Amino acid sequence: MPTDTPNNTCDNTYAEPQWQLGSLPPSVSLYVLAALVGLITGGCAFLLKSIIRWLSILVVNHFSIVGVNWALLIVPLAGIVLTVALQRYGFRRNIEHGLDKIDAMVKQKICDIPATYTYGPIMASTLTLGFGGSAGAEGPIASTGAALASQLGRWVGLPPRLMMIIIGCGAGAGIAGIFKAPIGGMMFTLEVMGMSMSTVSMIALTIACVIGGMTSYGLTGFTLDVPLTHPQYFDPHMSGWIIVLGVLCGVYSIFYYRMAGWTGTLLEKLRSPWVRALVSGGILSVLVFMFPSLYGEGYSTMANLIDGDLHTMTEFSFWHKQGMPTVETVMIVCGAVAAVKGVACAATNSGGGVAGDFAPTLFAGCMAGFFFGGLLNHLFGLQLPLGNCALIAMAGTMAGIIQAPLMSMFIVVEMTGYYGMMFPVVICSVVSYATVWCLSIRNKR
Repeated sequence: MPTDTPNNTCDNTYAEPQWQLGSLPPSVSLYVLAALVGLITGGCAFLLKSIIRWLSILVVNHFSIVGVNWALLIVPLAGIVLTVALQRYGFRRNIEHGLDKIDAMVKQKICDIPATYTYGPIMASTLTLGFGGSAGAEGPIASTGAALASQLGRWVGLPPRLMMIIIGCGAGAGIAGIFKAPIGGMMFTLEVMGMSMSTVSMIALTIACVIGGMTSYGLTGFTLDVPLTHPQYFDPHMSGWIIVLGVLCGVYSIFYYRMAGWTGTLLEKLRSPWVRALVSGGILSVLVFMFPSLYGEGYSTMANLIDGDLHTMTEFSFWHKQGMPTVETVMIVCGAVAAVKGVACAATNSGGGVAGDFAPTLFAGCMAGFFFGGLLNHLFGLQLPLGNCALIAMAGTMAGIIQAPLMSMFIVVEMTGYYGMMFPVVICSVVSYATVWCLSIRNKR
């Protein structure tokens, strides 16, 4: 399969653009283009979420909530194999880890992103996630947004020095659309992709992310991805324990990162793509069979767990019994799921599947937060609200693993709608980020 080696490089230094649309001023022309990129990318985010949901429902409807579902040993494996086949024989291009490749292109000032990335990630991630891949859709849609921006920029004759800005706008709009988090999308472009800041670039990025996020939000009926029915309130007396939770999230982030890295390295040693697909799909299927909550992105599981619906962690598995499961049982399941989530995510993304790495960190944080909160309650006789711990740890774990605390803070509060939880979310994110940084520096010495 061909490699991504475009020959068009971009000058990353910003100068007043000479390009313009019609009689519009140059800067306004760029803003119009950013708005168009945001609108199209937001619509693509809605399309991707819709078809993944449709395929997941089609598959899951054949499962039984009570008892063992042996089909889970086959379905995720089938998804990985089908995705590999689509890439090899349909696209004739390897598009897994697409966002990493596009990020590398941006850092090398390459602005000619192959057209395959405009549609390939949407089609491939539908198979991967719809059949139970344990990852997210944000990587594929960010790749699509960046590629759409690149193609649109070339079509209108955008000069190379402005292509980097519009590509960053497309990627940010993808994140904003898939999480319905405009500020989170902006922070992604600035923190993760390292887009240079100037007045013009920031205004263009803001326009693209706001329109991308609001387009997706509107098309889904103005609903949140993690809708919470029970209000979450923060007790200031918890502040000290939130710091402890942040440290635990930081330590867990290192564990998650190493488990995912170890799994990815193991799979990369398998030269044959079909052997790699079978091995990774087999690992994923076994984990999903043992813990069905690992199936797909897991947004509904996160929402239910934060709301106190403990059934969500035991449904579709041999863990499920009649009656409400005990908090202790759910704690054990959450701890086990958190322990293997990094492996499941790496098996999805490094074995031939096409998906993202961000949503899994939110899911892992939710599981770890519930487990750590329950553990602190048990050890110290506390009464920490486990729903709060799960929600706050989502940001802490994402900040620790991705090393992007600002993006993590805003994505969590925007996708849940609980802006009143910003203070503990900020504390946990910063402490987790600092913990990972300190321990990483110590290990390097």
